[in-house]
Amino acid sequence: MYVVCNEHLDVAIDEFVDVYEQPPDLYELEAVSFTDWMTPKTCDFCDHLPKYLIV
Repeated sequence: MYVVCNEHLDVAIDEFVDVYEQPPDLYELEAVSFTDWMTPKTCDFCDHLPKYLIV
């Protein structure tokens, strides 16, 4: 699972495919919410605000 900004979206998708050998599901963080999960404040690759959840 990755939480990323626009800049690192391609990097996260590539890493996901390398690890899991299948395409990920991609969600905009604004459009989803979970009761038992808090959205991280920063991208997994930098200090920018995350925009996407990749699972």
